[in-house]
Parts: sequence; structure tokens; C-alpha cells
Amino acid sequence: MHYEVDLTDYKQREVVNHLIINDYEELTSSQRQLINYELVNFQDSFGKPWKEFTINELSYRLSTNWTMFLIEDLEIKGWSFIDWNYKYPYLKNRYVCPKFRGQGLGTELMNMRFNYLKEKNHNTFYGFVEDWNKPANPILQQEGIWKEISMNDIYK
Repeated sequence: MHYEVDLTDYKQREVVNHLIINDYEELTSSQRQLINYELVNFQDSFGKPWKEFTINELSYRLSTNWTMFLIEDLEIKGWSFIDWNYKYPYLKNRYVCPKFRGQGLGTELMNMRFNYLKEKNHNTFYGFVEDWNKPANPILQQEGIWKEISMNDIYK
């Protein structure tokens, strides 16, 4: 399901241990290795392995107007992205590493992106939630005026 959210009334929240990455070269060799490990061993929230993207795709994304949000505290705990190549910013790929799930880090990743959008004076964003990912809907619905849209609505 594609959605549009209006963050006009969103109040920024404190987030900790995060990095904002706009260029692949900003990642250290160690960070790249840890991210690559997670990508190779990627599991969805049900523990099912599947291919999200590769480290080469990460490099490409960061060279084509994407921003990465990374939670790190000695280990990579999760990441998410904003793709700036649409009519409004498009939130993509929120991932929490399996051993850190259930600690509120998914919400932390959402708040990181919401705060960043507000700092950049963006009150509207797009996103996509898989039909099976019902836990994501309340997070989105509590943060702004949320509405379902069609894929055609997101293009410039």
C-alpha cells in the first residue's frame, strides 16, 4: 500500500546513536562490512531470508540522491532511507537487525527520518508498506495526516 503523510503538526523527538549518510564514502570500511553481512544474511520481520539489496546497490543509492539513516552503537543495529527522486521525499527500506528487534528501533528509525524531514522543511512524504506489515501502520497514522494513495500519485 502506498501512502502520503502530512507532518505539519509533527513534534520532533529525541533520537540517539544515529548517523545520516549522504555519500557511500562517508561509511567506514567496518560499517560497510557489517552492512554487507546483514544484507547477505537478510531476514524479514518473520525471520524469513530474502534479498533486500546488495552493498553495490547501497553505493548506487547514495550516489543518486538518497539519504541513509543508520543506528550504530558499536554494532550496526538498523537503517532506513529517504529517496529524494519523487514529487515528495519517499521513505524506503526500514530494517532492524534481527538481534535488536523488539527494542523500539523501528520507531526510532521512523523518528530519525521525520525529524530530518522537518529540519529540511518538508511536511509531506510518501512511502510504501507491504500488506503483511500491519505493525507499521499505527506508527505512520499517529504521526500525521495519513492517507492511502496510488502509485501514480508519487511521480513528479
